[in-house]
Amino acid sequence: MTGFGELDLVERFYRTWDKLLTTEFLILITYVIFCSVAVAVFLQLSRSGSYRFRIRATISGLTQMRRELARSIFSLTIFQIAMVASRVVAMGFGVFIDLQDPQPFWKIAPCFVLIFIAHDTYFYWTHRLMHLSGVYRLVHREHHRSVAPTAYAAYSFAFVEAWVQGSFLVFYALLFPINTTLVVFFLFVEIIYNATIHSGIDPFPRWMVTHRIFGWVAGSAYHDLHHRTVDCNFGLYFRFWDRLIGTEHPDFVRIHNYIHSPNNDGNAYKLLKRHRRIPELELETSKLAAKTETRTNSRPLNAAFG
Repeated sequence: MTGFGELDLVERFYRTWDKLLTTEFLILITYVIFCSVAVAVFLQLSRSGSYRFRIRATISGLTQMRRELARSIFSLTIFQIAMVASRVVAMGFGVFIDLQDPQPFWKIAPCFVLIFIAHDTYFYWTHRLMHLSGVYRLVHREHHRSVAPTAYAAYSFAFVEAWVQGSFLVFYALLFPINTTLVVFFLFVEIIYNATIHSGIDPFPRWMVTHRIFGWVAGSAYHDLHHRTVDCNFGLYFRFWDRLIGTEHPDFVRIHNYIHSPNNDGNAYKLLKRHRRIPELELETSKLAAKTETRTNSRPLNAAFG
């Protein structure tokens, strides 16, 4: 810890907490506004009778949305606490993560792409771990209570999952160049992307998702299919790891192309031909789906407002 006296560290620590409150507020505002816009877009498409970009015909009810919103606010708060706590632990080992350090352009510019590649890798492998039968119930079941998620489900996590995902930026900062601009950019894009892939709307064009050469982006249908089938499509931004490891659903390309075709009727999952089954996880998801459906009286939001 050369270059930092004890008073310097204390001062920086308290300034970190001040920034924590500001950052948390901005993140929550961004999340709530964008998720509300996504829900409004789905409802407008539903009222107009258009199935353009729609993965499903209906959107889940208000009871599910309230639960997703409450859990996401909880998780986003845990994210900030995890980042601060991890930085404190790093200080104990003589490593100080200072986002104010000036970084030369040539060094930081590639990181605006690298950070998403790193996050996708981190997410894929931690996500796979959370789907192990002995871990799933404790760590990841909360997120899969939303079998047909809305945008508000983006961060609907249990405590352990929120802490693990919230710690990514600290691990990244220990390995690669980072500054405040990069962090703000990453958080903004990550929130919007995560809300979009849970929204039931897929605005990602075919050339970006299913093209033989350029189609590496995962997108909304990719993650929605994960919620539907539980045991495939573990990637977040990209299809790379799923394709390499063999965990991509074999019907994904057909489903994505159908959603973006003139024939889309909001029932793309009728194209599902085969699905690798994990009885314990599938049974758990079915129970949670039935419980949620009972609580909402099987009445979707677009029916309630229609």
